[in-house]
Amino acid sequence: MIVLAIDTATEMVSVAIVDGDELLAASESASNRRHAEDLTPMIEFVVQRAGLSFGDLDAIAVDVGPGLFTGMRVGIAAAQVLAHVLAVPLVGIDGLEALVAATRGVVGDHELIAPTIDARRREVAWALHRVRDDGSVVRVSEPCVGTLEDLLVAVRDRAQSTLLVGDYALTHKERILGELGSQSWSVSFGATLPTHPHAKHVAALAHARLLREEVVVDSLADGGAPSVPALYLREADAEINWPTRSAS
Repeated sequence: MIVLAIDTATEMVSVAIVDGDELLAASESASNRRHAEDLTPMIEFVVQRAGLSFGDLDAIAVDVGPGLFTGMRVGIAAAQVLAHVLAVPLVGIDGLEALVAATRGVVGDHELIAPTIDARRREVAWALHRVRDDGSVVRVSEPCVGTLEDLLVAVRDRAQSTLLVGDYALTHKERILGELGSQSWSVSFGATLPTHPHAKHVAALAHARLLREEVVVDSLADGGAPSVPALYLREADAEINWPTRSAS
């Protein structure tokens, strides 16, 4: 099964195509907020690089967040259009799970994995995942957004060895260690792992879900196009500020 995946939820834009467990082609770029401009040529490049035509694609996958509001919308809109035009399933993947998927084979003795994504406004998006004895991973807390202190409370409460991954954790490594103090033994940082979700992991997760027949394809009422909801963990800035503006 050939899956094309799109990830525009963070500053890093990526597109990838997998055929089962094989990565056929991938491209990534630091977008500098140019998600819409970068995405279309990247999709065309990856399809060509894989030696395929668009008609060869069996499914489309997309990172639905958490992340940058504009970036998330760009990726989801593009994925919906592709899935509709090609008449193939559309799969939405949580970007935090994509970060966890990148840790496969390098978890070591850690009991928990905590993927982190910078949510801006001095906040972080995260979720906790437990590593089972067989090496598989299961999420034990829902994705949420809050302050660094909120994340550290969750880590302290578990009191288990935790692998922190993602750009936010690495950027705030020294502060995290300082705040944890005597409990800093319990955390380590995935310095050699991807700092942002990547389309190749989005594609791999989508492929697994399709094989397990876990994908439910929703349709937009007006055009019958497949759709997936964005993972908004809080209101967009414009929506948050609107009541204040109305009252002024």
